[in-house]
Amino acid sequence: MKTRCNSLNSIIGIVILLSFLTAMNGCSKSDDGGSDAAINKVSIKSKTPNTPASLKFDEEVIIIYDYEIADPNGGRIWVQPYTNGSISPKYSYTSSPLLIGKGTRTVMISITSGTDDMVVDQLMLKIASPDGKQTVSESFETVSYTFSN
Repeated sequence: MKTRCNSLNSIIGIVILLSFLTAMNGCSKSDDGGSDAAINKVSIKSKTPNTPASLKFDEEVIIIYDYEIADPNGGRIWVQPYTNGSISPKYSYTSSPLLIGKGTRTVMISITSGTDDMVVDQLMLKIASPDGKQTVSESFETVSYTFSN
């Protein structure tokens, strides 16, 4: 009986070891999209003034964002104001130079004029190809900025 238990314990130990080795082999960074995977991302770190806020036409909202561009040739990032699902009328924003790799950038958006109050309810964060002609990624952040006279 003792020999049978020792053999069984040995078999169980081998099965556990093989399961562990198989699991480790199947979880490499290159297989699971870990840190070696190329990614594109932009995330807002801060907005000044913070939302919600009331501003005069031509006053600026200052936005600081972190970015990561996967394309070794770089890309362009725009932050643009949206109202009711469309780009806000009479807006201004900071254009984008060619950005490569990772970094932090400060930009601004504003509504330049209008006859009525204009509410910016979203910021679109767009990553585009180096020539700016193709959208690589697009996301929206909810805000509440009211621009008026």
